Amino acid sequence: MIDISDYDYSVFDCDGVILNSNQLKTEAFARTLEGEPEKYVVEMIAYHKANGGVSRYKKFRHYFEEIHPDKDVEKKIEQAISSFAIIVHNGLMECNYIPGVLDFIKELNEKDLNLFVVSGSDEEELREVFSKRKIISLFSSVYGSPSTKSENMSKVTDIVGKQSKGILFGDSKSDMEVAEEFGLDFVFVRGISEWKDGHQISENKGYMTIYDFNIDIEEVKL
Repeated sequence: MIDISDYDYSVFDCDGVILNSNQLKTEAFARTLEGEPEKYVVEMIAYHKANGGVSRYKKFRHYFEEIHPDKDVEKKIEQAISSFAIIVHNGLMECNYIPGVLDFIKELNEKDLNLFVVSGSDEEELREVFSKRKIISLFSSVYGSPSTKSENMSKVTDIVGKQSKGILFGDSKSDMEVAEEFGLDFVFVRGISEWKDGHQISENKGYMTIYDFNIDIEEVKL
């Protein structure tokens, strides 16, 4: 059991943790790459799922440099990012929240915890979506790409102080790794995670796992 009162701040990933948007992102990669050879698109989707939390910038660069190299890499990446952003923005405005997450976040706010979002999603896009969905005020700051999660966690620790104790809710390997890098306790949100081995790895490391935020009060003490 985790006692939330033990912590000074809490960090949330977005896709699969706050918003039910993992499948949306996967479909957006496929739609953006329509017209590309199918075998390369399949390889890209596998790479995307295996690297949850990694920014779209890095993923499209990987595609046009490693999977299906193109002589005009920068132009291709720019076009892909533009198309991807349009698809994703509309989806993020309409997708559901992860069950229980808003009530959970509001309870944490009542406990006077500093709350942050550290996501692989585009930062400007994420802040706009959160503003339009009227949830941005629930967080002290919202961070995303093109900065890495590690770079953004450095911003968080600069705000809260390196001696503060934090907890991170995530659904990907990159979330776990950044929690370990900065000494935060990690909770794996497994409900719609695309991290194939996430549940087993998290349990083996002794981390708490939850399906969603409809959490028994005995599991996470508020």
